[in-house]
Amino acid sequence: MIRIENISAGYGPCNVLNNLNLQTNAGELIVLLGPNGCGKSTLLKTISGLIPHREGGTIWINNQSLSSMPLKLRARQIAYLAQSRQAQADMLVKDVIELGRAPFRGRLGRISADGRQAIEKAVAKTELSSFLDRKFGQLSGGEQARVLLARALCMNASVLLADEPIAALDPYYQISMMEILKAEAKSGKTVITALHDLPLAAQYADRVWIMNKGQIIADGAPKTAMSEQIISDVFKIRMNYNFLNSVVTT
Repeated sequence: MIRIENISAGYGPCNVLNNLNLQTNAGELIVLLGPNGCGKSTLLKTISGLIPHREGGTIWINNQSLSSMPLKLRARQIAYLAQSRQAQADMLVKDVIELGRAPFRGRLGRISADGRQAIEKAVAKTELSSFLDRKFGQLSGGEQARVLLARALCMNASVLLADEPIAALDPYYQISMMEILKAEAKSGKTVITALHDLPLAAQYADRVWIMNKGQIIADGAPKTAMSEQIISDVFKIRMNYNFLNSVVTT
């Protein structure tokens, strides 16, 4: 569970987020929508602790203040999948995925039996068993995205933050990725993902946050938050709303 109280954050003296107050529940997939530059990535980075928020606000993760949480505990509680897909090019895929267990390793750096099981599950979910001995730099952008998702999944953190995880994926893997995120939420985790794909947001989200100019201007079920007026105001487009009743299957 995440609780955000009076949070402002940004870069240097400039705020991108302004006095946000939000609360999540375990077991829900929240899709964060908004135009480029509205603050989606900044919000996810602030929740993860990568960007410090301004004084006067608090972020609570499972009833513990993020700012007072030890770094190792924070790394165990929050899995963050960045928009940029970076890993050492000559690393094997299996080694990249294993990095997700770094916060749980002991003094000798060994991965426990539970850790190995978590890795195996993450590899199966992302359909990467045939890629494990390939080098990360030899993969396509979409394949790299799946590797980095597996790295995040094997942490088995209670909070999963994913910034544009389906960008550059073909339709099958876009849907597969959303199915994985939905399943993670159903298992009891809090999952927040930033997307630009409105139909997939409508299809998979339990809840939608629509952001504009550093503020959450809509928060609710997809059919409520993604009203025709809000989509028109925020994205400057008109849409055929039949997609809200569409069914996507793998």
